[in-house]
Amino acid sequence: MLKIKNKKEINVEEVNNVITLSKRILKLLYVVMIVAIVFLASILLKEWGIFTFIKTLLKVISPLFIGFVIAWLFNPAVKWLQKKGMPRIASSLLIYALFLTVLVIFIRVLVPTLYTQLNDLIGNLPTIFNSVKETTNKAFESINNMHGIDLSNVKTNLFTTLESWFNNFTTSLPESILGIITNFFSSLVVIVFGLVIGLYMLFDFDSIAGHLINLLPEKAKKDAGKLIENISTEVRKCVNGTLTVASMVFVCDSIGFAIIGLQAPVLFGLFCGLTDLIPYVGPYIGGIAAVIIGFSQSTFTGILAIVICLIVQTVENFILQPLIMSKTMKLHPVTIIIGLLIFEHFFGIVGMILATPIIALLKVIYHFVAEKFNLFELDEDELTEE
Repeated sequence: MLKIKNKKEINVEEVNNVITLSKRILKLLYVVMIVAIVFLASILLKEWGIFTFIKTLLKVISPLFIGFVIAWLFNPAVKWLQKKGMPRIASSLLIYALFLTVLVIFIRVLVPTLYTQLNDLIGNLPTIFNSVKETTNKAFESINNMHGIDLSNVKTNLFTTLESWFNNFTTSLPESILGIITNFFSSLVVIVFGLVIGLYMLFDFDSIAGHLINLLPEKAKKDAGKLIENISTEVRKCVNGTLTVASMVFVCDSIGFAIIGLQAPVLFGLFCGLTDLIPYVGPYIGGIAAVIIGFSQSTFTGILAIVICLIVQTVENFILQPLIMSKTMKLHPVTIIIGLLIFEHFFGIVGMILATPIIALLKVIYHFVAEKFNLFELDEDELTEE
């Protein structure tokens, strides 16, 4: 507590400046600490071979994991119906029936459309490649005519690279499609088992955490219960919000691409929605593919594709994100970006998608520990008191 010496008045403005600076330093320390924890955990897990073990374990228990995630996501809706007087089993069956109905309708509508558009796109790949090559050649000629810069070597190397990539892509395409189909049917069995397990878990989901907590010492049960509840709440908000925003991006992009006449609009809308799951860089990855196809059709279509992507991103950043993600735990952009780099290094694209919820989980644990042991506590009322 601050004391007045020699009966001099405290300079409140200076004290407030010190408090503001201290808070900024603490925020920076917090970001550094989260990044350090993620990086250190990643290195240790890799060195100890735990990453390999986790990957193998997840493959073995993937139906159980899928069932747990489904039950975890639907548990709040079931509990809400319980509060309205519906029995737990009836609530679970109703929620599951609604989910499966929506899923079946979605698949019946989406899969034939995606198949048709993908088939047409593959058939037009030579035309698209020639169009991209012609547009690129015109761009190089314009630069040469306007500025007198000879880029013939650059153009030759670029075309050689593009032709090599296109030939490799078309050669490996049948094998890739066969692999995707094989993996799909293999995954379908796992998903069906996961759905069945998820239903049984949903019947008595709350007791699962209770059984796990009962395995702990008596002194740790209260803290463990609170920590699990905090993690479940915050990560669920993050996952639900992210999936909702990505779904809206998929719908908006698909409609926009269809309006401007872009080839395979639903396919590229879905790609944009999936890549939107990756924070910051994802929307640009999805948009680039649509823009390239747009310019292969015509310059006007390419420009319109850029406009559609910018409009959807503006709506997402200024409307969807504030409305849907405002109640989720805020994560510092630096923390997310470094987390993306680390998880991409170890797990690839899947790691980038899972990075945000995992970082949110680590942040919940950090806040719990900080609150438990009174870390970085500032008595601001006392410091700003005159």
